[in-house]
Amino acid sequence: MPYIWAIISGQTVPSPVSWAIWASVDTLTLVAMKKEKAAVGQLSGAVAGAWIVMVLAVVYGVPKIGYVEWVSIAGAVTGIVLWHKTGNPILAIICTQVALLVGAAPTFHKAYLNPFEEDPLAWTIWEISCICAIKAIPKWNLANALQPLTFLTIDTTVYVLVVIRPLWFV
Repeated sequence: MPYIWAIISGQTVPSPVSWAIWASVDTLTLVAMKKEKAAVGQLSGAVAGAWIVMVLAVVYGVPKIGYVEWVSIAGAVTGIVLWHKTGNPILAIICTQVALLVGAAPTFHKAYLNPFEEDPLAWTIWEISCICAIKAIPKWNLANALQPLTFLTIDTTVYVLVVIRPLWFV
């Protein structure tokens, strides 16, 4: 909710490319994890939130498609195609998580250049949720652990860029 409010109020300018990739790939990951009977609590909420933010990113975001965005799109599509070709849910989870990391590049880039265009409260809440999700992994295997670890990696990177790094420049 803080991120949605920050977008609507003009305090945050989300990357439409990252959010489109995250919403799409999170949905595919959710399907693959359900096939593997893996824990999907954090991901279920993330999918719903990502689709809402993606729509808002298209409406309120900056429609920039530069080099970083094209590389992210290509990486995400490659991950999805590999999953489709193999039909293996575990490989699908791996491919989609790589695609999520690649899809984060526009947000990393934007957060590095303009950390004040992201909402620190939202990224702090997401960081806490990722830590909780790591602690709640029921069984440490690829199907259960890779998605929360990927989310933690992405969120920690943005958290450092948006919350921690600006403190260094004060």
